[in-house]
Amino acid sequence: MAMTNLTRNRSDTSPAFFKALVEGVPEAIIVAAPDGTITYFNPASERLLGYSQGEVVGRNITMLVPTQPDRRADAMKWLERWAHESDETQSRFLDLIAQTKSGKQMPVDVRVVERALDGEQRYFITFRDNTARRQEQAAFKEAHLKASRILQIAEDGIISADASQTITFFNLKAEQMFGYRAEDVLGRPLSTLLPERYRHRHREEVAGFGAGKQASRRMNERGHVLGLRKNGEEFPMEVAITKVTVGGALTFTAHARDITRRKRQDEMLKENERRFRAVFEHAFEAMGLLSPDGTVLEINRAGRLMTEGASQLTGLPLWDLPWAGSDLAPDDSARQRLKNAIAEAAHGEAVRYTAELHRAEGDVRKIDITLTPVKDEFGHVIYIVPEGREVT
Repeated sequence: MAMTNLTRNRSDTSPAFFKALVEGVPEAIIVAAPDGTITYFNPASERLLGYSQGEVVGRNITMLVPTQPDRRADAMKWLERWAHESDETQSRFLDLIAQTKSGKQMPVDVRVVERALDGEQRYFITFRDNTARRQEQAAFKEAHLKASRILQIAEDGIISADASQTITFFNLKAEQMFGYRAEDVLGRPLSTLLPERYRHRHREEVAGFGAGKQASRRMNERGHVLGLRKNGEEFPMEVAITKVTVGGALTFTAHARDITRRKRQDEMLKENERRFRAVFEHAFEAMGLLSPDGTVLEINRAGRLMTEGASQLTGLPLWDLPWAGSDLAPDDSARQRLKNAIAEAAHGEAVRYTAELHRAEGDVRKIDITLTPVKDEFGHVIYIVPEGREVT
């Protein structure tokens, strides 16, 4: 048994073993002299490039890797340089373009080492087809380029940061919003874009978000987020943040929107509402707002004072309110007249007439009533404004 093992071990280091190994491996192997003359071409190389060993042995390796228009040095100089790199560097692949017998160009990954063989220096070259990887890289690069361009022209300010909250991407809208050029902020802390008093809390919130399970969240859930422009101006923002981990690296991406104009418009609307309320509620005339079917949506203080004992006025038809007729002795004719007048106004006609309200005590109150239709941009009546003034 011991002799059998010894014999097997000796055969594993024999020339026949190495010949079978080199010719049997799927990796393409070429051996060349320092001047580029090919001295060996294994079967895997024949299958990959389409040449037989007899067609290439003795010829220069540049027939297999011709000089490319975009490369200053020829392939042989690249191989020579790489062969003299350290062993650690040689573990990397050199990227070259090979040419098959049919003339087809093929991107290949190449590794080369220099060794002495029978006292003569030789380059031992292994290579493999990396067409698929090149295509994947090209597709990824194109997709990345498209995504980058889309993000650059997005209407929101888009800022990306790494796990340490250092800015890694800053699009055009972010430049306009914050007043920085991208190169001014890349590599700086994300909190640079916030007022000093909020930075510590913001860093903690982003770190907590990164450690949590949520993939995205709105940063203004607890109130508006304030941004800080380069000139020191603070402004309100809406911010949504997402996170993604690629290759073990965590990336945060924030979508920020300057809402200064919206807040200003909101304040203007609120101010207009306050002014309207002040005029509406303190007007001497009874005023209201109706839907086109006559339902009361709003009624002012003067209008409420003209009613008799009703606590709930909105949501009722105007002709059913107490001031449209006597609450003790309903005047059906007065209510019908008001109902007809509202129908006219709902068709776009302004209506004005004098109504007589008979009180239970026997006295009569005369009310000058005006119904004005309010139309939208298409000419459809959306509201009716009733006004009443006592002219007794």
